[in-house]
Amino acid sequence: MARPTFTNCISIDVEDWFHLLDTRRAPSRQTWRCLESRVTENTRRLLDLFDRYSVQATFFVLGWIAEQHPSLVREIAAAGHEIASHGYAHELVYQQTRDEFRHDLAQAERHLLHACGQRPLGYRAPGFSIRPDSAWAWEVLAERGYAYDASLFPARRRHGGWPGNAALPHRLMNGLWEIPVSTLARPWGRQAFLGGGYLRLWPERWILRWAERLTTQGQPLVLYLHPRDIDPHQPRLQLSARRRFTTYVGLETAWRKLESLLKQFVWGPLIQACPQLARRAA
Repeated sequence: MARPTFTNCISIDVEDWFHLLDTRRAPSRQTWRCLESRVTENTRRLLDLFDRYSVQATFFVLGWIAEQHPSLVREIAAAGHEIASHGYAHELVYQQTRDEFRHDLAQAERHLLHACGQRPLGYRAPGFSIRPDSAWAWEVLAERGYAYDASLFPARRRHGGWPGNAALPHRLMNGLWEIPVSTLARPWGRQAFLGGGYLRLWPERWILRWAERLTTQGQPLVLYLHPRDIDPHQPRLQLSARRRFTTYVGLETAWRKLESLLKQFVWGPLIQACPQLARRAA
């Protein structure tokens, strides 16, 4: 196995099965507290798996989750993982104003700090929704003292996505580190494969082969997952055929693929990559 130039990054976006974006069929925020919650059980499964393989990860916790389940956030932190922010209300950044975005960040920070005593240094936008029309969000993150952002998705996607932007971790003009998710260069553009529905969709042997190709080229792997991605028994929403496919495809296979990746590669939290990136840039 080729060793990466620095530790590959693994991250979990901690949200529940009903926190879907860009669909009118998703439950409204006013009803979230009335719905069955499965996030604690699924996150604990991931914590057990990471403990088995001695892996530390970054958990981008939704502020609403921290508010409703503070003990879960404390469990994650007590296990040695990084607590980062996924915002509070799971809203797309490009649908917010700057002031609304600041308020959302502040709410999430308050609940995360209350839950585990840690102020987040990393942020990931719901739906990777920092794109050209919401790049101002990086300025707000820098103002609030964040060390890095992980919201850049350098490929096409239903919401979010910034095709043509840098595909590798890099430093922004304001000093913030940007750590995009892993993508492959293809003749038609960049292709995601190492997270969420992409991880559930692609065959395991292809994922491992593509991941090996990137590490052989000296590129770090940046993997992301939601607790619902490993839960084939979650309630199903009445979605369009296309959205139903992308939301629920491969739920039975994600766990096996994740475990194979943990076995084959070296992983760590995103905050660990920042000083290593700084050394490489010096």
